[in-house]
Amino acid sequence: MISQGNQEINNSYSFKFYKFILPVYFPLLLLSICIGILAPAIPAKVNWIGGSVFLIGLIVGARNLGEAVFAVPVGIIINKLGTRITTITGSIGVSIFALIAGLSPNGYILYFSIFFLGASLGLFGISRHSYLSKVVPIDYRGKAFSRFGGVSRIGYFIGPLIGGFSAKYINFDIPFYIVFVISAMATLLMYFISSPEEKYLIKENKNTSKKVTQIIKENKYSLGVVGTGLFILNLLRESRHIIIPLWAFNIGLEVDALGIIQSISSAIDMTLFYPAGYVMDKFGRKWTSVPSIILLSLAFSLISFADSYQKLLLVGLILGISNGIGSGAMLTLGSDLAPEDSNGPFLGIWRLISWSGSGLASPLVGTIGQFLSLSLASFSITGIGFIGIVFFVFLVPETLRKNHNP
Repeated sequence: MISQGNQEINNSYSFKFYKFILPVYFPLLLLSICIGILAPAIPAKVNWIGGSVFLIGLIVGARNLGEAVFAVPVGIIINKLGTRITTITGSIGVSIFALIAGLSPNGYILYFSIFFLGASLGLFGISRHSYLSKVVPIDYRGKAFSRFGGVSRIGYFIGPLIGGFSAKYINFDIPFYIVFVISAMATLLMYFISSPEEKYLIKENKNTSKKVTQIIKENKYSLGVVGTGLFILNLLRESRHIIIPLWAFNIGLEVDALGIIQSISSAIDMTLFYPAGYVMDKFGRKWTSVPSIILLSLAFSLISFADSYQKLLLVGLILGISNGIGSGAMLTLGSDLAPEDSNGPFLGIWRLISWSGSGLASPLVGTIGQFLSLSLASFSITGIGFIGIVFFVFLVPETLRKNHNP
């Protein structure tokens, strides 16, 4: 039964979202909080051990680098071992390397611990993505992945508060020990509460084996053309985290004003995941991805005119709305396009493209802003966004194929 793919798995049980709360979404929330904790904790730790600005940037980027480097190997491992083993292994890895990071006496050990912590987070994230793409019927994927994105955003919002306050008022190592404990809790939860239908997936995966080059060749349109749209959208999403702070300081705002802008933007972003999922499943995936990239592009074009706190706050609100309505859109699109016989490796490549777009944002904005101007940097991102609009409107297919109305 299982070897014939997703459809039979999907039809073999009554699909209910509540079955996924404890085994899937709650562990995801815990790991997302861990990621949020690391945001202020890593630079604070590097600074505390006497690291330079360059070293801070290097170690902060180690987590994303670890996720990117291991994305494709992780996808292959998922297809071989099944999503349950790899998800739990990823969570265990986060605990172990967070503990090592907390105990690190120098930048070398800290760098490699954060690098492999990132790889572990990638193993967890791609495993959950692969799992949901296999067991969630296509008519419900928009809701499933918008909630996936929404829960992640909630964790990213809570985590920095925990990381920042614990580092400031207790000790710079404490945030890493908190990550160790939270990740261990997630591991125990996933070990004792199995996700619906997950025990069957390994039976399907063990009978499949394709080379990465073959997967790329067979899915060249999805990974090449649609992947370009994915790359651009994630570049825009990440650019907002770079341009907003730089522009705020450029117009003379204090850090507390910047914090308010970012917090309000994030809060709006978090609240839109539920309607985003409904729209994706009711009308189609492009009904969220297209408006999202259009609004993102327009918002970047307005930054140069934001010469006051109120105007920059307005831009932040637009950016929050534009990112929120696209919650889970790329996760859903990747799941819809992923072939059943090589789901894990495909999603590994998909996530690599996604992380590559995110990773380019900071150096691109920084380079243009440093050698030309921040205004030109924001307009450059807008121009790239318009290219992305063309891809999403004309080249990215509508992947929702409905059998009934959810």
